[in-house]
Amino acid sequence: MKRLLPSIGVALLVAGVAVAATDTVTVIVKKAAIRRDKQFYAPAIAEGAYGETFSVQARGSGWVKVATKAGEGWLNETAVSTKKVAASSSGAAAGGKVDERDVANAAKGFNPKVESEYRKKNPTANFAAVDRMEKLEANEKAVESFVNDGHILPRGAGL
Repeated sequence: MKRLLPSIGVALLVAGVAVAATDTVTVIVKKAAIRRDKQFYAPAIAEGAYGETFSVQARGSGWVKVATKAGEGWLNETAVSTKKVAASSSGAAAGGKVDERDVANAAKGFNPKVESEYRKKNPTANFAAVDRMEKLEANEKAVESFVNDGHILPRGAGL
Protein backbone atom coordinates (compact mmCIF):
# COMPACT_ATOMS: atom_id res chain seq x y z
CA MET A 1 0.00 0.00 0.00
CA LYS A 2 2.86 2.38 0.84
CA ARG A 3 4.33 1.85 -2.63
CA LEU A 4 0.96 2.21 -4.32
CA LEU A 5 0.22 5.73 -3.01
CA PRO A 6 3.33 7.40 -4.51
CA SER A 7 2.63 5.64 -7.82
CA ILE A 8 -0.94 6.92 -7.84
CA GLY A 9 0.32 10.43 -6.99
CA VAL A 10 2.81 10.38 -9.89
CA ALA A 11 0.13 9.06 -12.26
CA LEU A 12 -2.26 11.85 -11.26
CA LEU A 13 0.47 14.46 -11.65
CA VAL A 14 1.34 13.20 -15.14
CA ALA A 15 -2.34 13.13 -16.09
CA GLY A 16 -2.77 16.70 -14.81
CA VAL A 17 0.21 17.92 -16.83
CA ALA A 18 -1.11 16.17 -19.92
CA VAL A 19 -4.54 17.82 -19.51
CA ALA A 20 -2.98 21.27 -18.94
CA ALA A 21 -0.71 20.84 -21.96
CA THR A 22 -3.68 20.14 -24.23
CA ASP A 23 -5.42 23.43 -23.37
CA THR A 24 -4.65 25.46 -26.46
CA VAL A 25 -6.27 28.21 -28.50
CA THR A 26 -5.99 28.96 -32.20
CA VAL A 27 -6.08 32.47 -33.67
CA ILE A 28 -9.17 32.83 -35.89
CA VAL A 29 -8.57 36.37 -37.15
CA LYS A 30 -5.99 37.67 -39.61
CA LYS A 31 -3.86 39.25 -36.87
CA ALA A 32 -4.28 39.36 -33.10
CA ALA A 33 -2.25 41.54 -30.76
CA ILE A 34 -0.90 39.71 -27.74
CA ARG A 35 -0.97 42.37 -25.06
CA ARG A 36 0.96 42.93 -21.83
CA ASP A 37 -2.29 43.38 -19.86
CA LYS A 38 -5.95 42.37 -20.27
CA GLN A 39 -6.89 45.62 -22.04
CA PHE A 40 -7.36 46.41 -25.72
CA TYR A 41 -5.07 49.43 -25.52
CA ALA A 42 -2.30 47.77 -23.47
CA PRO A 43 1.03 47.60 -25.30
CA ALA A 44 1.41 44.58 -27.59
CA ILE A 45 4.32 42.26 -26.84
CA ALA A 46 3.76 40.03 -29.89
CA GLU A 47 1.28 39.25 -32.63
CA GLY A 48 -0.59 36.05 -33.36
CA ALA A 49 -1.25 35.19 -36.99
CA TYR A 50 -4.31 33.44 -38.36
CA GLY A 51 -4.14 29.71 -37.59
CA GLU A 52 -1.35 30.05 -35.02
CA THR A 53 -1.82 27.95 -31.89
CA PHE A 54 -0.86 28.96 -28.36
CA SER A 55 -0.69 27.11 -25.05
CA VAL A 56 -3.09 28.60 -22.49
CA GLN A 57 -1.45 29.71 -19.24
CA ALA A 58 -4.53 31.29 -17.62
CA ARG A 59 -7.97 32.75 -18.37
CA GLY A 60 -9.75 35.79 -17.02
CA SER A 61 -12.35 38.45 -17.86
CA GLY A 62 -12.66 37.52 -21.54
CA TRP A 63 -8.91 37.19 -22.04
CA VAL A 64 -6.56 34.23 -22.45
CA LYS A 65 -2.99 34.34 -21.18
CA VAL A 66 -0.64 32.62 -23.63
CA ALA A 67 3.05 31.83 -23.85
CA THR A 68 5.02 33.35 -26.74
CA LYS A 69 8.69 33.69 -27.65
CA ALA A 70 8.45 37.29 -26.40
CA GLY A 71 7.03 36.17 -23.04
CA GLU A 72 3.55 35.72 -21.65
CA GLY A 73 0.75 37.97 -22.83
CA TRP A 74 -3.00 38.24 -23.22
CA LEU A 75 -5.20 37.50 -26.26
CA ASN A 76 -8.83 38.56 -26.30
CA GLU A 77 -11.15 35.55 -26.46
CA THR A 78 -12.91 36.98 -29.53
CA ALA A 79 -9.71 36.44 -31.54
CA VAL A 80 -9.25 32.76 -30.68
CA SER A 81 -11.07 29.46 -30.61
CA THR A 82 -10.61 26.24 -28.68
CA LYS A 83 -12.43 24.33 -31.41
CA LYS A 84 -10.48 22.29 -33.90
CA VAL A 85 -11.50 23.67 -37.29
CA ALA A 86 -10.01 22.31 -40.47
CA ALA A 87 -10.52 23.56 -44.01
CA SER A 88 -12.06 21.07 -46.39
CA SER A 89 -13.26 21.88 -49.87
CA SER A 90 -15.72 18.96 -49.78
CA GLY A 91 -18.14 20.98 -47.63
CA ALA A 92 -17.81 24.31 -49.40
CA ALA A 93 -21.09 26.00 -50.29
CA ALA A 94 -22.09 26.05 -53.96
CA GLY A 95 -18.95 24.15 -54.98
CA GLY A 96 -16.63 27.04 -54.08
CA LYS A 97 -13.34 26.75 -52.24
CA VAL A 98 -12.94 27.21 -48.51
CA ASP A 99 -10.81 30.21 -47.56
CA GLU A 100 -9.45 31.62 -44.27
CA ARG A 101 -12.61 33.63 -43.66
CA ASP A 102 -14.78 30.53 -44.00
CA VAL A 103 -12.69 28.68 -41.43
CA ALA A 104 -12.70 31.65 -39.03
CA ASN A 105 -16.47 32.04 -39.37
CA ALA A 106 -16.99 28.31 -38.82
CA ALA A 107 -15.03 28.56 -35.58
CA LYS A 108 -17.36 31.38 -34.52
CA GLY A 109 -20.48 29.39 -35.46
CA PHE A 110 -21.22 31.12 -38.77
CA ASN A 111 -21.78 29.43 -42.11
CA PRO A 112 -23.49 30.41 -45.38
CA LYS A 113 -26.85 29.06 -44.16
CA VAL A 114 -26.73 31.08 -40.91
CA GLU A 115 -25.73 34.24 -42.82
CA SER A 116 -28.50 33.68 -45.39
CA GLU A 117 -31.11 33.32 -42.63
CA TYR A 118 -29.81 36.46 -40.93
CA ARG A 119 -30.04 38.39 -44.23
CA LYS A 120 -33.67 37.26 -44.66
CA LYS A 121 -34.60 38.36 -41.13
CA ASN A 122 -32.69 41.66 -41.47
CA PRO A 123 -33.16 42.86 -45.06
CA THR A 124 -32.12 46.43 -44.22
CA ALA A 125 -28.78 45.43 -42.64
CA ASN A 126 -25.88 47.13 -44.39
CA PHE A 127 -23.52 44.23 -45.09
CA ALA A 128 -21.32 46.40 -47.34
CA ALA A 129 -20.57 48.65 -44.35
CA VAL A 130 -19.65 45.62 -42.26
CA ASP A 131 -17.32 44.43 -45.03
CA ARG A 132 -15.64 47.88 -45.07
CA MET A 133 -15.27 47.87 -41.28
CA GLU A 134 -13.60 44.47 -41.38
CA LYS A 135 -10.87 45.98 -43.53
CA LEU A 136 -10.09 48.82 -41.12
CA GLU A 137 -6.87 48.57 -39.12
CA ALA A 138 -5.14 50.64 -36.47
CA ASN A 139 -1.44 50.11 -35.93
CA GLU A 140 0.02 50.00 -32.43
CA LYS A 141 1.53 53.50 -32.72
CA ALA A 142 -1.89 54.97 -33.58
CA VAL A 143 -3.51 53.19 -30.63
CA GLU A 144 -0.75 54.39 -28.29
CA SER A 145 -1.23 57.98 -29.51
CA PHE A 146 -4.99 57.72 -29.04
CA VAL A 147 -4.55 56.46 -25.46
CA ASN A 148 -2.01 59.15 -24.60
CA ASP A 149 -3.87 62.02 -26.28
CA GLY A 150 -7.13 60.97 -24.63
CA HIS A 151 -5.52 60.50 -21.22
CA ILE A 152 -7.02 57.02 -21.02
CA LEU A 153 -6.10 55.29 -17.80
CA PRO A 154 -5.89 51.55 -17.18
CA ARG A 155 -8.82 49.93 -15.36
CA GLY A 156 -8.65 50.54 -11.66
CA ALA A 157 -6.18 53.44 -11.97
CA GLY A 158 -8.77 55.98 -10.83
CA LEU A 159 -8.69 59.67 -11.66
